[in-house]
Amino acid sequence: MTRVGIVTHHSKPEAAELAGRAGSWLSGRGHEVVEAPTDPSGLDLLLVLGGDGTMLHGIGLAGFAGVPVLGVNLGQLGFLTEVGADDLFEALERVLAGDHTVDLRSTVEASVRRADGSTEPLGEGMNEVALERAVGGKLIRMSLVIGGQPFTSFGADGLIVATPTGSTAYAFSMRGPVVSPEHRALIVVAVGAHSLFDRPLVVSEDQPVEVSLLARGEGVVVMDGRPRAEVAEGDVLTASIGRSVVRLIRLGPDSHFTRVARRFGLPPA
Repeated sequence: MTRVGIVTHHSKPEAAELAGRAGSWLSGRGHEVVEAPTDPSGLDLLLVLGGDGTMLHGIGLAGFAGVPVLGVNLGQLGFLTEVGADDLFEALERVLAGDHTVDLRSTVEASVRRADGSTEPLGEGMNEVALERAVGGKLIRMSLVIGGQPFTSFGADGLIVATPTGSTAYAFSMRGPVVSPEHRALIVVAVGAHSLFDRPLVVSEDQPVEVSLLARGEGVVVMDGRPRAEVAEGDVLTASIGRSVVRLIRLGPDSHFTRVARRFGLPPA
């Protein structure tokens, strides 16, 4: 018997309908089904029905605990998902029979060291941690330290520190590079930089990124699209490779870049 958690997009009726059919299919074959699990303990598989946003939610529930995740795309691009709704039951047959591979994905972990010396852990993200200026706020003056060595100071609308998985998300929209998820690295992308520093950086896994807010700076730290903390002058945001490894189930032989080309509808080579 396998214990399967199911997470669905909360506002898609088709997701709820498909989850019901999947639950019946699994239960009929002797597997235990847990809908909307809040505790990953004992789960052997997490089935996520939705788009990339739902995948990020599901990974936050169980993926950081190492539970293998199978994503079913009910959204648009679906970079993190593996199959469409029409292929769900064939995919489940293969996964439960062990006919699949598992991609290992690194995460980004963040914390804020406050001006008073206290530290606030912010947890882990699958795609990125971003420093964004507060609503109605001015550009953020910040200094950047990489691997313990000062790099530069500059003003910008924000800064993104992304994982290779997240290189096709927010960082990509800011003209960051697409990085193979096989790498354990961080991609640093300035948003609207008001300086000569307007090119992305790729740093190795042993080089944490520290962002200090300078005079009168204030902003919001956002992780995977969710606000986590407000920051101000004297605070330091630190981002590094996370401790967790996310396990994404793959069924096809396509490489990461073949998938990227297909998701973006690029012409064939």
